[in-house]
Amino acid sequence: FAGWFTVDFKSRTDEVGRGVAPEVPNPAYLSTGPEMGYTHWGQQVFHLPSPIPILSLQTTRINGTLEMMRTKESARLYNVRYRYETSRRKTGTDRDGEVLMKGKSEEFVYQIP
Repeated sequence: FAGWFTVDFKSRTDEVGRGVAPEVPNPAYLSTGPEMGYTHWGQQVFHLPSPIPILSLQTTRINGTLEMMRTKESARLYNVRYRYETSRRKTGTDRDGEVLMKGKSEEFVYQIP
């Protein structure tokens, strides 16, 4: 999986800034997405602990969650927790079709350097 961020630089709208911070007539935006080309920020790659096979005439599903937590050392750094499971069905069957394979639930924390 790959990750990147997009932020906007406009007036603060939280409780502290609302009504106090100046309006920004032309907000600026920054995206580190791959469609934006090179930036020094780059993107982050999240490797899974083991490969997930993709087989001909079968549909592989990945279902799970991604949770980001700021580190105690820096509000700008995050740890990312993945929880997911995989399943495989014959291509063309609906979600209630016969499950050919159901992987065990996986969980790991990726510490962004």
